[in-house]
Amino acid sequence: MIRENVVRLAARMHDGPQYPAQGAVLFVDLERREHFRKYLPVGVLRSFLSGRGANMFLLHNLLLDGREPLDPQIPMIFGSGVFTGTLPTAARGNLTSVAPDSDAILDSNCGDYFPAFMKLGGVDHLVLYGQAAGWTLLELSGGEVRFHDATPYLGMDNADFTRAVERDFSCAERKDMAMARITRAGENLVLCSGIMGGPKAIYARCGAGAKMGSLRLKAVMILGRGEPPNLSAAYKENNRDLARKILSTSVVKYALKKVGTPFLYKPSRILGAMG
Repeated sequence: MIRENVVRLAARMHDGPQYPAQGAVLFVDLERREHFRKYLPVGVLRSFLSGRGANMFLLHNLLLDGREPLDPQIPMIFGSGVFTGTLPTAARGNLTSVAPDSDAILDSNCGDYFPAFMKLGGVDHLVLYGQAAGWTLLELSGGEVRFHDATPYLGMDNADFTRAVERDFSCAERKDMAMARITRAGENLVLCSGIMGGPKAIYARCGAGAKMGSLRLKAVMILGRGEPPNLSAAYKENNRDLARKILSTSVVKYALKKVGTPFLYKPSRILGAMG
């Protein structure tokens, strides 16, 4: 069982941060509604650069042999990068598991506010496993973890679900709340379904929505923007300089600002990066 692997891995981890601005690994057993926090050794940062790499480290240590991707004993791991939320353009997070659509590695990433809210809320990685008894909305707020009944939200599309959550929890997405959620496709384990990370952002690859649905997890909601790390004056000045340079480039001013990421298709084709 995955719980045995979780216990073994946790024994090799730490009870407190190992470097400035390190967040915790939050383990959540959805079946038992239990959770605890540990911190990765600094060697994981040095070897795998946090984010996707640390997600893979966690998956490698937790993965059970001979299990199907939608088995709740296969974990689903959200991760943020070491600079997420503190450096210009560092806004993305990664999702890692076993892919329901291919039986290969599930490796999907997303931007918007969810990865930064997670990082600024003190969580670098969120490890989810076990199937909830009923559809669940997981709330992370001020260091607390709460489990809510998500049954009233089933069948809603992304926009309606977001409005309902904002109403019920007196919050506004992108202001004091961020959320990763599935809609009807994920609820019904459609193998090409994704996880919405915002109004338009999505963990799109590998059938991530089906994996989340297999845990009966409707959404992970982060309430509150969290506390930003104590950055030095030099770090902040470097951020301002970096932001000025990025925003002054012709690509940002005249291409990405007008048409967004579709601009990247032509350069990708020229480079042969699209196959």
